[in-house]
Parts: sequence; C-alpha cells; structure tokens
Amino acid sequence: MCRVSKQNSSVSPVQVTLTFLIILVLATTMTVSSATHFGVRRIPTCFCRAFDICQRSKQKNGSQSYSTSISKKFSRHSQQFANSAKMISTGRFLSATTSAPPSTSSHVIQEAPLDPAIPENQISKAARENLSILDTNLGGNADYHSPETGHGLLDGLDVFSVPALGDHHPLAVYRLKGLDYDAAQKEGKHPILLLHGRTWSSVPVYHLLGGDVSKNPLIKTDHDDNDDDTHQSRSLMEALVDTGLAPYTMDFRGFGGTPKDETGYVEPYRCVRDVETVLLWMAQRQCGRHLQVDSTTNNVVAKLKNITNVSESGNLEMPALLGWSQGALVAQLAAQAHPDIISRLILYASIYDPLVRYPREPLYRINEKNASKILNSFNDAIEDFTVQGTIPPEPARLFAEAALVSDPIKAVWKHLYQFNNCDPARVHIPTLVVAGDQDPYAPLHVQQELFCQLGRGSDRTWSILANADHAAHLLNDARYRFIDITTSFVNNGKRAE
Repeated sequence: MCRVSKQNSSVSPVQVTLTFLIILVLATTMTVSSATHFGVRRIPTCFCRAFDICQRSKQKNGSQSYSTSISKKFSRHSQQFANSAKMISTGRFLSATTSAPPSTSSHVIQEAPLDPAIPENQISKAARENLSILDTNLGGNADYHSPETGHGLLDGLDVFSVPALGDHHPLAVYRLKGLDYDAAQKEGKHPILLLHGRTWSSVPVYHLLGGDVSKNPLIKTDHDDNDDDTHQSRSLMEALVDTGLAPYTMDFRGFGGTPKDETGYVEPYRCVRDVETVLLWMAQRQCGRHLQVDSTTNNVVAKLKNITNVSESGNLEMPALLGWSQGALVAQLAAQAHPDIISRLILYASIYDPLVRYPREPLYRINEKNASKILNSFNDAIEDFTVQGTIPPEPARLFAEAALVSDPIKAVWKHLYQFNNCDPARVHIPTLVVAGDQDPYAPLHVQQELFCQLGRGSDRTWSILANADHAAHLLNDARYRFIDITTSFVNNGKRAE
C-alpha cells in the first residue's frame, strides 16, 4: 500500500487518488474473477464505496489534508477488501443464480415475478437494489454474529427469493434440500406452507437442529449428551416430509431472510398479500408452468384453473396453510380473502380472541419510517417454554440462540387493527384448530370459541395437546402428536361440495 507523507510535497492529491483507484480496481478485478467462478453476481458493498470515500474525504478535510485522509481511510477498508475476497474465494458467499459450492450449506434461487408488468414506481426499494437473504443477518450480512453462524442454520435448506405481488419485494422462501418435489407431487405428497409468529423467523421455528447437526455452529462440542437426544433434529419440515407432506416455509418482511421494506414495519394485510404470492408460486411449481398474475385484479383463481394438469382427475391440488401464534391470524385472513388458493387451514396456537380489539391509529398522523432498533433477548426467545420437563435445557438454549441469530432486532408490527377483521364465520375451507392445553396465549375457552364459530360446510377439527404449551412442535413428546394430527388432517380434510 502506498504511504503518503505530509512533508512530501512532490505527491499531489491527484496522484494519491489515482494510486488508490488503481489498487481498488486490481482488488475488484481479482474478486470478480473469484466471484464469477462461484456464480456470485453481487460484489461486497465495501467495493462500491470507493468513490464515496474519496468525495467525502475531500469535502470534509480540504485539499491540504486530503491525501493523508485518503491513506487512513484506505487502511481502514483494506482489511474489509481482503476479508471479502477471501470469503468469495472460499465459496462462503451464497449464489444468487447457481448452486453453491460444496462447502456452502444453501444457495439462493431467484424466481421470476408472477406480475412482471407493474409500474416502475411501485417496485420496492429492496427489489430495485437487488436485495435478498444475502443482505440480512441470517444470510451473512451480520452485525451481531459471524456470517458462518447464519449459514449454519440454513444447512439442509434451499432458499428461494420470490418477488411479492404488487411491488416485487424479495420474499425468502425455504424448502428442504435434496427432496425431489416433482416426484413428491406425483407420489401424492401434499404441499403445505408454514407461517411463523410475531417475533421469530421460520428458520429457527421450523428447522431447529435440521440438516447436518455437525455443521450447526451453536452446538458446543464439549456438551455431554449421552443421557438424552438433545441434539436430535427438531425440524418440523423434516418431520412432515417423513410423514408424507411437502413443506415450504417463508419469512415475513423484516424477519429472518426477508429484508425490510421502505416502511420498516410489518403490516398484517401486507403479510396476507405476501402469503398469497407464495401460495400461487407453489401452485405454479406444481403445474410446471409459469403463471403470470394481473396484480390489479383478483382473478388469479381462474388463471390457475386453466393450467390444471397435475392430478389424474384434472384438479389442481392447492397447498395447505399452517399459521402459528400471530401467524395463525395472518393465515385466517388469507383463508377468508382467498379460500380458492388454500386447500386446508391449520390454526396452530392461534392468539385469536373475539374480545380483543386493536385500536386504529389517528387519521391524519404523519407516517414515518421505522428507525427504531429494539434488541431481542435470550429471555424473549425462551418465554414460550413454560411446562416443566417438556424440553431439555440444551434444545431450549439452541432455539433461543438460533432465534437471536435470525432476528437480533425486534420486528415492529403496525396497523394491528387489521386483525380485527378476523371472523371465523368467513372461513369456509377444512380447518384444524390445535393448541396445547397449557398454552398461556391460546386458552382453551377462546380456542373453543374460535372452533365453534368457523363457517359451516367444510370439515372442522379441534385438537387439544396434553401437557403442551405455546411451542408444542418443539417439545419432547407433544411434537410427535402434533405432527400426527397435522399430517392426518391435511391428507384427509374434505372441502365443501
């Protein structure tokens, strides 16, 4: 690196700038070569800051100390250049278009939008900037943990970036790696979409200890697990595959692998629209054809019915939808609005309560972007485990730490009054209501009210899991009963004629 001295009057600011840029170009060229070898389209952001660094240094320090300032700033960022180049050369960056090298646990598959013909001014900022899971804490752009930690949690998963209807915002969608979903469809494995709750991404919620456990960076190698199965997979996705289903899961905006949108908030109706996007995307993958949807109309079902070529009867089997906790409210709203794109509905530990009414915000309040950063905590992550003896300390710790890796910052929900439109009587598809008998957030008398008010004409099932709390699918015994009940319902639920 060129070192510039203040006393050396023969070195002008222009020369320093040229030297700096030459070194930068050489470093970038080498990095692009390595990136191209691994199929990586995006270059680390530190390489894109060069001209910005020069310009700000000149404005701030003036021409006299310009060269010295440039030298100091280049020294500070040179290590970032080296680290980024090393990460790409070793294949640690996830690929946006092709399969990752063998050392990488997951890769990102970019999907085409279902509604490509939308105005440019409606496309979200994240879509314009080509953001994806790579730009989140879970994908490796981490401020609170090492990139390898996030990658380890994704082991065993394929990651898709699905453009949302209406604004093409990149939605992170996950499925199990190595499973032939085309063959699964032919074998009658029913697709199901899993929705997470209020606080945590779907990755720790539905893929805890999934994949190759030896690659999980949160497991302490000196832990003595001879007396129990503390490191046994608690991935609901893996368990559902074993019982004959084809599970997918997704992250809402601002959770896990899905970047925030311009507002910085999570909004119920926007979540419903994003769920609709993923359900339609799943349906078109079953058909083996690309489906284009006019986002200005709701005539999406007619388009789907025109491409039915899956089952022998000619009927396209739509995915089932499962929502947990607050995600169950999102699932219920989706079922009320779009029953034709959902075959069966599972309301798991739903926090629906007819006596709870969320207040509306003032009419003329100026909507500001969410700039707050409230850190999640370990205690926040383990608060759902309330029944003594149902989960050992080690899996509970692993869930908490995985949750903090995926979502170190608390997502802020807004416009919760939209949940006031949850009306069980407007649900007219086969529905399973399931919760633990000791769930503090889903008391049995409220679950009874939810079940009894469901619309008539379709199968309805209410199941109570004994000795289980809010996170029954992660507990030692209750998870097996939960899996059996869910699988049986999805495979046998009957829609109204």
